Amino acid sequence: MGKPAVQNRTLGTGSASPTPSISVLIPSLDADRFIVPAIRSALDQRVAPLEVLVQDGGSTDGTLEAVEAIGDARIAIVSEPDEGQSDALNRVLERARGDWVVWLNADDLLAPGAFADAAPFMTEDVDLVYGDFGYVDDTGEVTRNIPVPDTLDRERLLVEGHYLFSGASLIRRSVFERFGDLDTGLRMAMDYDLFLRIAPHVRAVHCGATLGYFRHHEGSQTAEITWLLVREEARVRRRHGGYSTPRTAAPILLHEAKRVVDVSSLPLRKALRRRDR
Repeated sequence: MGKPAVQNRTLGTGSASPTPSISVLIPSLDADRFIVPAIRSALDQRVAPLEVLVQDGGSTDGTLEAVEAIGDARIAIVSEPDEGQSDALNRVLERARGDWVVWLNADDLLAPGAFADAAPFMTEDVDLVYGDFGYVDDTGEVTRNIPVPDTLDRERLLVEGHYLFSGASLIRRSVFERFGDLDTGLRMAMDYDLFLRIAPHVRAVHCGATLGYFRHHEGSQTAEITWLLVREEARVRRRHGGYSTPRTAAPILLHEAKRVVDVSSLPLRKALRRRDR
């Protein structure tokens, strides 16, 4: 049995390490366009990470050369075939040495000062520290800021979807030892499944600061990718009993109907944006 769910914005009752031991995990595949800014956003933190671990799926572009050119001893890269992002993350988790981990997609960014903002909350009795996040465009300019709820609530996750961002969430590494690896059968909703699994059992704290940025670019905004995410989220909700009671089933179906409309209109909205440029 895990710890009881206690979520709040206040500090935990335990003591925090002056310098938290943090491993930054970056799965990558043909990511030479954005991976250097992603890595630099980790290396340049005021509270320095212990290590930045890149798990590459066998890139054939300039990803490996770009990473090696950074020339920082804290970076360790392994390039080998994998079965997708979930498998890559499970592999890199086995290499992590930090007490805390954060996984960052190769095109996303940590906010400046993210680790310094999170560190006071990383006490002995806390398992997860998460923050707000934002969206950036191709150039790294912030286009939108997203405040997130103060509590990690399983029912709210089921109804509203995955309102946490992995790049703005620091997880105690022992959580994975307690609750298991990421589901390799999921390509996009593996973090959603993880947070639903752990929500009732961990102490999670919202630190109240923006910790990470999700990059919206042309390659990340295809209808094919978005439909895959919609299908996987529905599959995860079913796995966790979201449709089994009227209390959650009705609002879930309403939320999903809105998502279907949004995804269906994506090609038209993209065409209109190109026309207006």
